[in-house]
Amino acid sequence: MSLCVLFFIINSLSASAASTPYNIDSFISVAPKWISTFAAGNKTGSYSYLPGRNKPDLYGACDMVYTLYTLDSLNLTVEERQSWVTLIQNFQDPKTGWFGGNVTMHPKEHATAYAVGALKLLGAKPKFPLAFMKKFNSPEKIEKMLENIPWGMIWTGSHIGAGIPSAALNTDEIDTKLMDIYFDWLNREADPETGFWIRGDALNKKPAKDEMGGAFHFYFIYAYLKRPLPYPEKIIDATIALQHENGLWDSDVPYCIDLDGVYNLIQAYKQTDEYRKKDVEAAVEKALAAIVSRLNNADFVMKSYTDSHKLPGAVAALAEIQEFMPSLLITPKPLKSVLSFSPFI
Repeated sequence: MSLCVLFFIINSLSASAASTPYNIDSFISVAPKWISTFAAGNKTGSYSYLPGRNKPDLYGACDMVYTLYTLDSLNLTVEERQSWVTLIQNFQDPKTGWFGGNVTMHPKEHATAYAVGALKLLGAKPKFPLAFMKKFNSPEKIEKMLENIPWGMIWTGSHIGAGIPSAALNTDEIDTKLMDIYFDWLNREADPETGFWIRGDALNKKPAKDEMGGAFHFYFIYAYLKRPLPYPEKIIDATIALQHENGLWDSDVPYCIDLDGVYNLIQAYKQTDEYRKKDVEAAVEKALAAIVSRLNNADFVMKSYTDSHKLPGAVAALAEIQEFMPSLLITPKPLKSVLSFSPFI
C-alpha cells in the first residue's frame, strides 16, 4: 500500500470519527430522577436549592425552569404554569422590585435577573415594577453603576452589571438610549488584548477563568441586543488559551463556567470572518465530548450535582453547541437556547 493511499485512509477515518454525532440519551433518562430529589412540596414548581428540604426557594424553583426549558420539557397545563409563576413572583419585594429568597452566594442583582428570566421562560413577568431602576435611570447613574462594580472579583461582580439591565430589558423598564451609554462605557474599558474587562486587582495578574466568566455576563447582553463585541478575535484567543486538556474550563464537573467558555467562543466567532475556524470548532467539540461523557453517567450526575444550580449551565452549554454545530449533537427534540430568548442565565 502506498504512503499516499495510507494517508488518505487515515485522514478519512479521522474525519469520520470527528463527525460522529454525540447524544445525551442516558442523561435524558436520569434527569427526572435528579430533578425529583429537589422537590420541596406537592405544588408545581416547588423545588429547593438543596435536596431534602420541605420549603421551596427561589433558586430551586428557577433552576428547574431553566433546566426543563433547555431540554424542551417544560410541559405544563395552564394551571401548573400559573402555580410556578406565582411561586416565583412571591419572592419579589413589592416596594423595591428586587427578588429575595436567595440561598446562594449570588448578589440580589443575580437573583432578580435570574427570577425575571425564569418568569419570561414561563411566559410571565414580575408582579410588581422594578422600582430599583429609579437608581439607574440616567447616563450618570449607569456609568456610576459600572464604575462601582467590584472588578477585582469580576466573575461575581459582573452579575451586578449584567443583572440590572437584563431584568429591565425583560420587563421593558430601561430606555434604549441608556443602553447606548452602557455599551459605550464597556467598549471603552474592554481590554484590547483579550476582549475581557481587566480592572481593579485583575490588572496585576494574568487573565484567568474569573475574567472570562465575568466577560460572559456582558457578552450575552451584547448578543441579545445584536451589538458588536469588543475585540472578538482576542476573545477567541483568550478563551481557547484558558480551556483545559479535559475540554472544560475549571474542574472535572461541567457547570456554568463551561457555558461561559463555549458561549464566548461561539458568539465571538460569529462576529469574525471565520477566524481560527478549525480551532474554534475543535475547542467546542472538545467541550461537548467532555460534557456529554459526564452527563451520560448517571452515577456521576447524582453524585456531582448536589445542588440545583450547577447543572443548568452544563445543559445550556449543550444547547449553544447544538445550535452552532447541529450535526454534532443529536437529541430527541432540539435543545432550546435560553440566551437566544432571554439575556440572562
